[in-house]
Amino acid sequence: MGLEVVVKDVLARGEAEANRIRQEGTDEANALIGGAENTARQILEERREQAVRQIERRKNREISSANLEVKRGVLNAKKELLDQAYNEALGALAALSESERETIIKKLLEAHTDSKRVFSNKRDESIVRRITQLEYGGTISCSGGVVLENEDGTVIHDLTFDTLLRSVRETSLKQLLEILNV
Repeated sequence: MGLEVVVKDVLARGEAEANRIRQEGTDEANALIGGAENTARQILEERREQAVRQIERRKNREISSANLEVKRGVLNAKKELLDQAYNEALGALAALSESERETIIKKLLEAHTDSKRVFSNKRDESIVRRITQLEYGGTISCSGGVVLENEDGTVIHDLTFDTLLRSVRETSLKQLLEILNV
């Protein structure tokens, strides 16, 4: 029976050693699985945060784009109003009576006494010829007013209603935009 005891003892130790090795393997596998699960959770959380940041950036871009589009539409509408006001003012100037046009043309001529020739539209030609001693240079295409030129043609004063109104429009544009809350 001594041999049986030794065999049982060796088998018991072998089984204990196998159990210990299995336990170490299980512990090591559980540690690896736990580490892998932690790494997977970290990666998943990082990806989720990246996705949230990407969504937020995209949302901000879309909002900015929409705001720009709205501002562009508002500015276009306001520009159309300004253009309409300009055209109506030009129409009102063109529709002035002969006496009103004559008064305005006299004032324009008085402001520039260094001129030699005067130009006007066909409608105002008779007024200009009647109220000034300047040489009449010919007719021009405009809604009213005059163009004055010095003797050698190097200095030209464009005092047409079109040009004067455009100049007033450009210098007053800032004030007009403030009134319209642009």
